[in-house]
Amino acid sequence: MHKKFRIFRICAATLLLNAALSAAQTYPAKPLRVVVPYPAGGGVDITGRAIAQKLAEALGQSVIVDNRPGATGTVGTDYVAKSAPDGYTLLVAGRGPIAAAHLMNPPPPYVSARDLAPISNLVSWPYILVAHPSVPARNARELIAIAKAKPGVLNMVSGGAGSGQHIAGELFNMLAGTRMTHIPYKGTAPAITDLMGGHADLGFLDPAVLPQILSGRLKALGVSGDTVYPPLPAVPTISQTGLPAFVTLTWYGLFTSAGTPREIINRLNAETVRALAQPDVKAKLLTQGLIATSSTPEHLAADIRADNERLTKLVKATGIQLN
Repeated sequence: MHKKFRIFRICAATLLLNAALSAAQTYPAKPLRVVVPYPAGGGVDITGRAIAQKLAEALGQSVIVDNRPGATGTVGTDYVAKSAPDGYTLLVAGRGPIAAAHLMNPPPPYVSARDLAPISNLVSWPYILVAHPSVPARNARELIAIAKAKPGVLNMVSGGAGSGQHIAGELFNMLAGTRMTHIPYKGTAPAITDLMGGHADLGFLDPAVLPQILSGRLKALGVSGDTVYPPLPAVPTISQTGLPAFVTLTWYGLFTSAGTPREIINRLNAETVRALAQPDVKAKLLTQGLIATSSTPEHLAADIRADNERLTKLVKATGIQLN
C-alpha cells in the first residue's frame, strides 16, 4: 500500500507539473487584471495604468486596472494574495502593504513573503515634504524649529496608517526630535485635497502632489533623496537643509500570487523590464515624478527584506502604531 501511495503521489505531482507547464506555454490566453490597492489618482494608480497599457501591447491581451482601496492598501493586496496562481491577477503596490504590513495592528490576513511572488520593481522616487502656504517654513530646518516650538500642534497627512508616507513622517519626527500629529486618509488624493483646503499642515507625499506644487497651491520644503529630484530641481534635499540623516527613497513593484509558474513570472518580468526601458514610458512616468526602475524578482525580494528590517527597527524605536 505504501508503494502504491508513493506511485500515486508521483503521478499526481507529474500531472500538476505538466498542467503548469501547459498553462505557461499558452499564457496569456485571456485578459489580465492589475489590482491597484488605492483610489484612482495617486502614484500607485498612475504607475499601474502605465504598466498595464504596455503589458497589453506586449502580451496581446487586454489588461484591466482594478482599483480596490481599503485598509492602507491591504484589501487589494489580500485579494491578489488569494487569487489563483496563474499570472492573470497582478498587483502594483509599495512599501506599506508589502513591507510594513506585518507590523500593523492587527496584521492583514496575508504574509507578503509567503503569499505574493515578486515580478519586478517598477518605479522609485523620494518623498516630497509639502506644506500648505500658511505654514511659515521655507525648508526642513525652519519646519523643525516651528515644530519644536509648538509640539503636537502641526499635523501631517498621509495616504493611510502604515503607508510609506506615514512611516516617512514618523522617521522625520524621530530623527528631528519633533512631535507632529499624524492624520491618515484613505489614499493620497483625499489627503492632498484636505491639505490644499487648509485642513492640514503638511505631509511627506508621493509625486501625485506635483501639480499642486507647480501651480503654487502647495509648497515643497524638501525631498527625501540624496540628490536633486528632476521634477523639482530648485527644491533642496531634506538632508541638505536641517536633517542630514533623513535620506529615504521608496518604490512601487509588480507582484502576483505565490505559486505562479516561474515561466510566467519570467515572461512578465521580461515584458515589464522591456516596457520600463522604452523612452516614452520613462518620459511619461517622469512627468508624474516617477523614475522608471526595473529589477529581477530576486532583487525586489531582497529590497523588501531589507525594508522589513528597517521598518521593524523604526517601530520598536518610536513605538508608533501602524493601525
